[in-house]
Amino acid sequence: MAKKTALHKLIWREITSSKARFLSILTLILLGVGFFSGLQATGPNMLKTANQYFTEQQLYDMHVQSNYGIDEEELALFEADEAVDRYEAGYSKDVLFGVDRLVVKLISYAEDNHINQYEVNEGRLPEAADEIALDHNDVLTHRYQLGDEVSIYSGQSSEDLSESVAESTFTVVGFVTSPRYITNDSRGQTTIGRGQIDAFAVVNEDAFQMEVYTDLFVTFDRLADLSMYGETYKDLSLSYKEDYEPQLIAAGSGRIDEIREEGQRELEDARAEIEAAEQELLDAEQELVEAEAELEDGRGELEAGQQELEDAYVELDQAEQDYRAGVQAFEEEIADACAELDQQAARLSENETAVRDGIAEVEAGLRELQEPYITLVEQETALLDERDALRSLDQQLRELYEVPEDLITEQMRQDWINETSSVVYNEVALSDLLTGYFADEVTEAEINTFISGAETGLNEALSEIRTNLEAVTEQRNELMNQQDQLEGNLAEIEAGKQEIENGREQLDRQVAQTERELEEARTELDQGWYEYDQAVAELEEAEADIEQGEIDYEEGLATFNEERAEAEEEISDARTEIADAEEELRTLEAPTYYVNVRHDNGQLVEYEDNAERMSDLATIFPVVFFLIAALVTLTTVTRMIEEQRVEMGTLKALGYSDRDIQKKYYLYALSASMIGALLGLVLGYTLLPKVIFNAYKILYDLPPLALGFYWSFALISIGIALFSSLITAWYVLRQDLKSNPAVLMRPKAPKSGKRILVERLTPLWRRMNFMQKVTARNLFRYKQRMLMTVIGISGCAALIITGFGLKGAVEGIVDLQFGKVMQYEAVVALDNEADESSKSAYRSIINDEEAIESALSVYQEALEVSETGTTTQNVTLFVPENPERLPDFVQLENRLSSESYQLDKEGAIVTEKLATLFDIEPGDELTFTDPDNVEYQVEVGAIIENYAGHYLYMSPDVYQETMASGSIGYNAELLTYTYDADFEQALADTLSDQDYVVTVSFNQSMLNLFEDSMESLNIVVIVLIVAAAGLAFIVLYNLTNINVSERIRELSTIKVLGFYDNEVTMYIYRENIILTLMGIVVGALFGRLLHIFVLDTASMDNMMFNPSLHWSSYLYAAVLTLVFSTLVMWLMHRKLKGVDMIEALKSNE
Repeated sequence: MAKKTALHKLIWREITSSKARFLSILTLILLGVGFFSGLQATGPNMLKTANQYFTEQQLYDMHVQSNYGIDEEELALFEADEAVDRYEAGYSKDVLFGVDRLVVKLISYAEDNHINQYEVNEGRLPEAADEIALDHNDVLTHRYQLGDEVSIYSGQSSEDLSESVAESTFTVVGFVTSPRYITNDSRGQTTIGRGQIDAFAVVNEDAFQMEVYTDLFVTFDRLADLSMYGETYKDLSLSYKEDYEPQLIAAGSGRIDEIREEGQRELEDARAEIEAAEQELLDAEQELVEAEAELEDGRGELEAGQQELEDAYVELDQAEQDYRAGVQAFEEEIADACAELDQQAARLSENETAVRDGIAEVEAGLRELQEPYITLVEQETALLDERDALRSLDQQLRELYEVPEDLITEQMRQDWINETSSVVYNEVALSDLLTGYFADEVTEAEINTFISGAETGLNEALSEIRTNLEAVTEQRNELMNQQDQLEGNLAEIEAGKQEIENGREQLDRQVAQTERELEEARTELDQGWYEYDQAVAELEEAEADIEQGEIDYEEGLATFNEERAEAEEEISDARTEIADAEEELRTLEAPTYYVNVRHDNGQLVEYEDNAERMSDLATIFPVVFFLIAALVTLTTVTRMIEEQRVEMGTLKALGYSDRDIQKKYYLYALSASMIGALLGLVLGYTLLPKVIFNAYKILYDLPPLALGFYWSFALISIGIALFSSLITAWYVLRQDLKSNPAVLMRPKAPKSGKRILVERLTPLWRRMNFMQKVTARNLFRYKQRMLMTVIGISGCAALIITGFGLKGAVEGIVDLQFGKVMQYEAVVALDNEADESSKSAYRSIINDEEAIESALSVYQEALEVSETGTTTQNVTLFVPENPERLPDFVQLENRLSSESYQLDKEGAIVTEKLATLFDIEPGDELTFTDPDNVEYQVEVGAIIENYAGHYLYMSPDVYQETMASGSIGYNAELLTYTYDADFEQALADTLSDQDYVVTVSFNQSMLNLFEDSMESLNIVVIVLIVAAAGLAFIVLYNLTNINVSERIRELSTIKVLGFYDNEVTMYIYRENIILTLMGIVVGALFGRLLHIFVLDTASMDNMMFNPSLHWSSYLYAAVLTLVFSTLVMWLMHRKLKGVDMIEALKSNE
């Protein structure tokens, strides 16, 4: 038990004492497992995410369309099929949208719809016929917001949009996404505008008014629980498609009979219309005869009416004169009476003013006397009160004199003094005399004299005040008498005014009575004139009617004579058209049905291809990555066991069994590998797929990634991790443990020295210094280590080169496509059905704009190319009006041979990626379909360089021969100019207002969108580069650490011999730098091959990467590797400085 405990401690001590080695193994396994499992899981996770989204939104399993629409006959097929889970029919219409004339697919929506459910990103779905929910893509979200009003227009001038859509203006109520459209930049093809749909929009089904449905969506019970990317789903959906196609064709034959019957009814109606037209001609001739007779009668009546009007005028004129004379006499009489009353009123007014002024003066005088009168009365009252008080005080003093002096107390004295302090005469206060009296200084006589004098002064003042008061009272009485007299005068004036007012009222009554009489007379007279004017107007109108009737008669007669021939010709043409229509009905073709399942949807298949492409990428890049990590791990474990031979011999000598000794190294390797593998699985399954999927979300509009755990990838990862560590440990231990303890406790005998190849090159060897010779010997002495180092570094360098190469390939597309291949700046889509004035206005703008250097008219159409086993590809067709000028707008050059081409009268030119996808060579036939699903073939004359999208170029002769077409309606124009953002905006504003212009597309806008989409791949590339760089650093550190560890005695020896720390480090660094350079050279060769494979695997169907590997990719890989090598040696330098030389030299003892 003690031995086991000691062994466990030894195992734990081994891990803690060699943390760097343990962590390096763990990190290598973590990186390898994480990168391998993460990339392997990304593709399945992407498919799982999409499938869950399609299931939640109930994406259709089958989509049916027909050139005759969908009617009850087709719906009955799915109603009767028990395999059908649900079917829903709806409407759709491609229209021009808003002021920008975007091409938008209107799709109907009903509240009870379950298939193709929309995800509402903002707002809500439409509930009324005039509401609309827009596609949540950049095209519309940057232009509109909730509440905006938007109008729609027909994409064809000859079409009346109101026949299919009831509303022309809608209110934006929401933004939505649809499972039918998962890419951010493609919404399908159309026959209007420039051939590409920019976005979709959802309206209530009440907004449509069509006789038949345009779309039928179906889901099946057996497909509900299946993944659409599984083979079972694909096979079953294809079988449903093959079953329904013949059934729909059979149902369509019945539609033809119905159409013929309806056509016959319409033809019968047309024949009836022709007969009615002939009868109208006869009726018109009869009407002209009757009209001439009516005109003659009207002339006689007109002359009689004119005489009656002349007599009535004479009577009315005399009455008018009499009325005016009466009015004049009345007005004079009233004027005189008013003048007399006004004079009387003026006199009274003057008198009233004088009286009121007098009353105001009297009142002013009374107000002036009021204050002195009151003052005098108050003063009189005050003096009387003072005199009475003085007399009362005199009587009291006399009583005081009679009181004996000894009976008068001090308090009584003080009260007397206080009571008399207010009595003052001649500036002497009575209280002062009493004070003297009580002090025997003043006599009684003096006090009596003082009181007598004070009373006399009061009487004199009272007499003066009474005199003044009498004078003021006399003045007041006089003023009051005047006031009474003036008020009497004022009353007389008021009475006079009342008399005048009564006179005015009497006059007003007389005036009103007379005016009423005059008004009645005027009314009677006006009525007479009105009736006269009415009669005149009627007479003039009758005269005008007769004149107009004569004109109409003459014009009608002329028109009848002129149009009789035209009508007869039209009737003849109508009979011919009826005959032609009868022939068309007889030769009517059966309806064509387009039955599509999910895998016919290019966006869904393209997404599947991208997910599988990630899986393909995961088969080589992470495999190389993992193999390098495993190889270095294997080396690390091997070196660790070789270093501990002595310890194994010691344990064996102490009685430990081989299994116990193996257990130590198994647990060491197992713990590092399993921890690294588990951490790698956690990071790989959670982090890396999210990073890559978020990059792809720039291209796709899908919910967040659904993560899954895949046991197959996990077991493979763990298996390789355990194999690289445990199997290595088992193999090395199996060899070493065969030896007995004594042999194990002694170091292995060094291999016998041999002359290396460089030594045999005597001239070179002699010119090498000592350190160079030592370095050369050490390199070739440890051939296995040299080989492992070169392989590890070359693998990492190859991964870095591939990463930077892929980054360069992605970034180079933009400059090549929009700088080299496409030399035009804008494409203007035109409406060929516009009138000549609109075309002339547009042409004037282009010709007058000096900034526009050149323009080329082209026919542009969106096509599709498909083949079994290959995804359907969208192709843009260009047919230039002047083929010889096309190279000025598009570079027609082969990428490999640099040969330039011209559009010939034979053969078409296709772009390289399209040719690669469908394995086309010059001279082969290319099969394509137009928007009406009609299939054509054309011979390929040349293949040209192109990086984004697919293009097909034909000369007018080749197009007419291929499409069996007559004249070509050139519907677009390419423009070249020097790019300027302000100019482009002004040009867009100007052209958008032209009726001849449908849309304007600028290459700069496409370039910006393309750069955004490239960001997705750039993120993936950056992940690859960072991971490869991290692996390179760990590999270099691990291999260098092994090299230093197994040669520690050698390094200690040269250190004892006097080598400085820097020289000891350079002893190792020279070897490392040489091995690093060798690894870089080998890695460059391997990286080139890996780059070609990765480009071929990661490329998209509609995009070709720049295959050239730029020299900067090699440079970046070399620099990074050398930097990591230097950094590792700096870390080793610090480690070597701390080496205990004595202990290192004793390590074998």
